Amino acid sequence: MGLSIRVCLGVASVMFCFFVLRLVATGKLLLKYSLLWLLLCFALLFCAIFPSAVYSISEFFGILAPSNFVFLVGIALLFAVALSLSVVVSKQVDSIKNLTQRIAILEKEADEFRDHR
Repeated sequence: MGLSIRVCLGVASVMFCFFVLRLVATGKLLLKYSLLWLLLCFALLFCAIFPSAVYSISEFFGILAPSNFVFLVGIALLFAVALSLSVVVSKQVDSIKNLTQRIAILEKEADEFRDHR
């Protein structure tokens, strides 16, 4: 891996890390959802700082090009992010359904109370 690519990858990962931390600080992103993004940043930074480790690990797994290993790790982490967000959305759908049902029950009770007055 060339020095220019390593520098660009390192700078990009540090900038993205600061961007994620800024989103957390301003309250636009919860900390628990930022952890996987930060893990991705640190994985890319590790690849930029220690390219020999990437070569060794990719050779160990039988991957011919280290860049393919980096893409594989990145895609795996993005799948983890997508899965965690799918779990969150599923929980929120259930919560919204329950809240809608509770509101409907309360509105019905309020209407019945008004009718009996």
